Amino acid sequence: MKRFSHHGHLNSFKKRGGFTILEVLVVIAVISLLVALTVPAVQQSREAARRTQCKNNLKQIGIAIHGYHETFKYLPPSRNYDHYTSWAFLILPHLEQINLFDSWDPELKYYYQSDEARLTHIPLYMCPSRRGGPMASTKNDDIYSPHESGAHVPGTLSDYACSAGYGRPGVWNWIKSNGAMIIGKGKTEPPTIPEGSYAPPDARLVSYRGRTAIRNLKDGASNTILVGEKHVRPSRFGIAQEDGAIYNGDHPGSFSRCGGPGYPMAKSPTDAFNNNFGSYHQGYCNFLFGDGVVRSVNVEISTDILGRLTARDDGQPVSGI
Repeated sequence: MKRFSHHGHLNSFKKRGGFTILEVLVVIAVISLLVALTVPAVQQSREAARRTQCKNNLKQIGIAIHGYHETFKYLPPSRNYDHYTSWAFLILPHLEQINLFDSWDPELKYYYQSDEARLTHIPLYMCPSRRGGPMASTKNDDIYSPHESGAHVPGTLSDYACSAGYGRPGVWNWIKSNGAMIIGKGKTEPPTIPEGSYAPPDARLVSYRGRTAIRNLKDGASNTILVGEKHVRPSRFGIAQEDGAIYNGDHPGSFSRCGGPGYPMAKSPTDAFNNNFGSYHQGYCNFLFGDGVVRSVNVEISTDILGRLTARDDGQPVSGI
């Protein structure tokens, strides 16, 4: 009987060692390439989600503004009176923040409110592409009045600002501004003359009302900006006016922006940044329009067209944005 020998076969196989250096380098190169291809896609996906969240924030703000309008029959003023409070605080009951709203004494200026009222953070007031919260102002929220003097009084921040209109010298966020949301018509005790003058420290705001309503958006609600993302340089985070306390009705640059090529009230090139809209989204800035729709507007839009979108009644409506 023949016997089969396996020796020849066994001797033909050699025990294999580990990976060679070349093979390891190839594997590392492949992995690096895959990571390089994957990371941008992941980042783009995350930014798309953040941009969507930002648009949803503005949508909720729009619902609150329209709720305010339905209740009072006028749009929330950018600030109810100089030194008192801004639109961002006035709409809080319509954002299910009635307890915070009630913690504020509506007759007192911003500077005399409690820490809780000034510093309470509202998450949807922050764009996730720019920063998270809570964050408070760090500088220049001081008492800006010839009748008063004082130190910085911090307050919570926001990445959104109302539209004060087309930038024209001397009328940015004042009585004659042509934005959708401008300074309100208030009455204080003791009274101040003329209207809009600084009220003394102990003055109480006994009444106010807005100056504009949806019906005053003569260029069409769908063609008029109510609120948009505000431009803030990273070096100025938390610093008024560019990024001061959002509830503070003193510094217009903290809670409002304007469109157009001019920057009224700018005493230096730095002051110009207090007026601009802008965002951290690549190529786009989100805006809430008067009809409640949120649109992403290309940052390459001309300053003139943006100005026309911020003006409520200039007779030059812009469509197709």
